[in-house]
Amino acid sequence: MCHGYGAQRAIGYPLDNILSQILQFLLANPYEVLTIEFNEYDGPAAAVSAIVVQKVLQYFTLPDGQLLMYGRVGLSDPWPTLRQMILANQRLMIFMSDMYYSVPAPVPNWLNMKDWWKQDGFGYTSLDTQPAQLNQSYFDWCTQGPPNDGSFVRWQQIDMNLGILPADIIATLKQGQVPQICIEPLAIETNSALLDSLADFCYTRWPYWFRVRVNDYWQGNVFQVASLFNDRNVARVKSGDTITPY
Repeated sequence: MCHGYGAQRAIGYPLDNILSQILQFLLANPYEVLTIEFNEYDGPAAAVSAIVVQKVLQYFTLPDGQLLMYGRVGLSDPWPTLRQMILANQRLMIFMSDMYYSVPAPVPNWLNMKDWWKQDGFGYTSLDTQPAQLNQSYFDWCTQGPPNDGSFVRWQQIDMNLGILPADIIATLKQGQVPQICIEPLAIETNSALLDSLADFCYTRWPYWFRVRVNDYWQGNVFQVASLFNDRNVARVKSGDTITPY
């Protein structure tokens, strides 16, 4: 759940509305596993993080007291398989950005600090405002590949999002064009051959992949590419890799 900061914040919905929809989806689909990320926020971090924890507990605690969130004992605790999460009916994995450090003690064991585990693509695509720039950033990142000094390699993500930069939006509007932010042109230019290329090119260079996400997916093949990544991850686990390098 990411809405940006200050003047660049997107118009969102009340947290209750979103969490209620997620709960209804989980109850109606007992074999589905979801991840939720809480990222940017406005206001005091301690207060916001406390509200988030309270709301997660409110919506995802079943009447018998069972939590739908999967909890891990510590950093060395293995990550569960999808089968384990489904059988335990703990089908939510919760991640949080730097707001994690402001969560009132004791921090719930179902809450994970995302930057310990995942490398957001925004770190090297945040200034991209056109599909061609975004495409090039991913190929450059994958060409670079992971460090070879034995350091910890985090999970990688493909997030097809363009930067929302006010100056670019104004310039585009002055030209009588629609800013390519979360709209059909972005989907068309990134969802088809690009995702196929990234799947083939990037997976062989970065060993751990967590997510493939595109804002507008109906124009392309994001589901096929995500399925391809999942199949490759499963094959890697079956061959003896635990996915978690710790």
